[in-house]
Amino acid sequence: MSKTYKSVTLPSSKSISNRLLLLNKLHGGPLELSNLSDAEDTLYLNKVLNEQQENRYVGQGGTSLRFAMTYFSSLPITTEIYAESRLLQRPHHTLWNALRALGADIEEFSSKNGQGYRITGRDYQETKTAGLTQHIDVNTSSQFITALLLLGSSIKEGINLRFTEGQMVSKPYVSLTIDLMHQLGLCVNVGRNQLSIAQQDLTPQKIQVEYDWSSVYAFLGGALLTKSALSISGLKRDDIQGDRKLLKVYHAMGLQYEFTAAGLRIDLSDFQSTTNGVIDMLYYPDQIMNLVVLLSAFKCQGSIRGVNTLFHKESNRVEALRVNLEKFGVSLTSSDSKLHFDARRFIFPRKVSIDTFNDHRIAMAFAQLSMRSALTLNDSQCVKKSFPDFWNQWLLAFPESRIELK
Repeated sequence: MSKTYKSVTLPSSKSISNRLLLLNKLHGGPLELSNLSDAEDTLYLNKVLNEQQENRYVGQGGTSLRFAMTYFSSLPITTEIYAESRLLQRPHHTLWNALRALGADIEEFSSKNGQGYRITGRDYQETKTAGLTQHIDVNTSSQFITALLLLGSSIKEGINLRFTEGQMVSKPYVSLTIDLMHQLGLCVNVGRNQLSIAQQDLTPQKIQVEYDWSSVYAFLGGALLTKSALSISGLKRDDIQGDRKLLKVYHAMGLQYEFTAAGLRIDLSDFQSTTNGVIDMLYYPDQIMNLVVLLSAFKCQGSIRGVNTLFHKESNRVEALRVNLEKFGVSLTSSDSKLHFDARRFIFPRKVSIDTFNDHRIAMAFAQLSMRSALTLNDSQCVKKSFPDFWNQWLLAFPESRIELK
């Protein structure tokens, strides 16, 4: 008797989509892009870059704001970019300081239309400051490095980046940028604690965006919790997204999978208990929420290293985890770089209200628990930020879920 695999269709990668949108714009549009993400972040960035607008608004997207500011820094005009207040509170100073060193003027402003940044750019083809070495803090966000590499490929003298001491957060996202640029024929010079890129031509070509690996792990957790078999379309063994490598962590927890011509196939799997050791997630911070919720459901305890950036995302994600997991009997404590969770007293309440803190990663992570508890998810449509069709896909894969969306 053949197995029945429930089908899941993921969105395309907003990380790749956003990089391609900025790179294409910086080089004058030689790329023909297909399978672009329909995530809210990408829609806002595409509109800000490519449509004449009086009020350029980027919503909550960190890449949307940072990439838009990077592009408009290269134009000798003044542009006002609006964003949600939570995004304006997130750390951007490393990138802003780099753009100022290149000659741009950046200031915060507030008007009747909202809050944001006013940037007066500079034609980098008319200045040599672009070739100066930039010293970049690597402890806050990989997006700063990505934005400057993409910019450097298009401007006179290019850009040289030197990194401060410390572990680079989200390093796979920098590798993603470099791999993507290499695919497109652009050369990035990689050295010890430094990267450099010269001005280069981007040749006309067609490129199809990969499907999104950052969206898959809630479904993998659901498969482990329900012993389900899933067929997840579009994912490939050689995709360049760094989150692909986290499969080995899930495999160590018992997940059985294989790649087929159609995508990733998950077989019926039994969870294997983890040790009480430390799991290093410095390179995969977007997946910490999925992992902690999943391990809690199996009454595990342990520590996660690499939570540095979670305090300043769409929400304070460590606090959002603590508040919601407490409702299931889980204790969670944290320091600046590590969190410890103890779920030995985990229970599935009959009904639970989940506060998503308007954060897409929190909403998707707690969906994993909806097969055993009836969940009411507040601000549930926050998933539009990265995966507009998430709830439809979730209920197709796990129809036994009990979810009330608010």
